[in-house]
Amino acid sequence: MATDHFTSFDFGGGTDPSTFRCPDCGETVPSTSVPYDALGYAVCPACSYSAGPEGVVDA
Repeated sequence: MATDHFTSFDFGGGTDPSTFRCPDCGETVPSTSVPYDALGYAVCPACSYSAGPEGVVDA
């Protein structure tokens, strides 16, 4: 039986899984240099972008 030698992960555009790419400014840095906020979301070291929960509505 043949063995499938591909990764099941798609890191989009050849991004190494050990790097962080900011969706706002495009900065790519080693994941070990990325700080996290109090809720555990990554904070971009270049522009301070931080993603939060989607769909939050002010009532």
